Amino acid sequence: MAWTFDAPSGVYKNHALSARIREAAIADTQFMRFARPESNFGKGRGQSVTITRIFPLSKAQRVAEMDRLPSGRPNIDTLDITVSEWGFKIPMTEFEKNLTHFDLTNQFQRLLRDQIRLTMDDMVATAFKSTPIKYVPHTSGATITTNGVPGATANANLSIADLRNIHDYLRGLKVPKYRNGKYVGILSTKAARGIKNDPEYKDWQAPTTSGPLMDGRLRDVEGFMLFETNHDDALDNALGTGAVLGEAVFFGEDAVALATVDEPELRAGIPEDLGRFRDVGWVGTLEAGLVWDLPSYARCIHVTSA
Repeated sequence: MAWTFDAPSGVYKNHALSARIREAAIADTQFMRFARPESNFGKGRGQSVTITRIFPLSKAQRVAEMDRLPSGRPNIDTLDITVSEWGFKIPMTEFEKNLTHFDLTNQFQRLLRDQIRLTMDDMVATAFKSTPIKYVPHTSGATITTNGVPGATANANLSIADLRNIHDYLRGLKVPKYRNGKYVGILSTKAARGIKNDPEYKDWQAPTTSGPLMDGRLRDVEGFMLFETNHDDALDNALGTGAVLGEAVFFGEDAVALATVDEPELRAGIPEDLGRFRDVGWVGTLEAGLVWDLPSYARCIHVTSA
């Protein structure tokens, strides 16, 4: 192997090209699987889907023998989720392909798939976080607001005591459990650390617990299935005084809906200029939206800070 300059006036060195292309790691994605797709929506159904919500009846009453039964109708309203087009492309040239040692097409496709996962995860997380119920941990007592605006600045991280408060608040809202009699919590790395560092957490790590203690998921605590994510675009890992708090969301069944016209898919562009230019990318038409945006019927709590 000959020694050459790496540029006309560069460093004199021996060139050797690795046979591998390294790809940077991406964050965990947790949110997309918890968005319920709307089954009666798709191509040819317009730009938005209208969700009809029906609210509980008031309590019945005793009636005397000759009285007529009281009557009434439940409140019914609607909410729209409007879809958007999403996508991204990477331009490629025939000149580049002919002269490059590696065929980058496969690597580009993998990067695009990763981008789809991260983008869709962030989209669904944004829908969850649009809930009007905001919970702020604090050493002097947590603050809960119902107007969509955090009511204080957090000076403490999430703890198991906070999980008890959140669980009871969800129960007070009559939120149905997500699965197996449990609610779901998705926590940033720092929020999860607050739970795992809580001395009470070890009490939930009983020797009889199923599965290994390190399996990418926290133990079920206080009626929650807990999932950790390091996707900082979806959940902020540094909130509150001294960045003490990690963001999190807790929810029950049917909290967020997914309106899909076209699932995100990889596509190759049509060659242009006699085949010299070509794009590879992805396109999708969909949107996630909060189903229950009224404070008294909310099904999601957002742990955050002013």
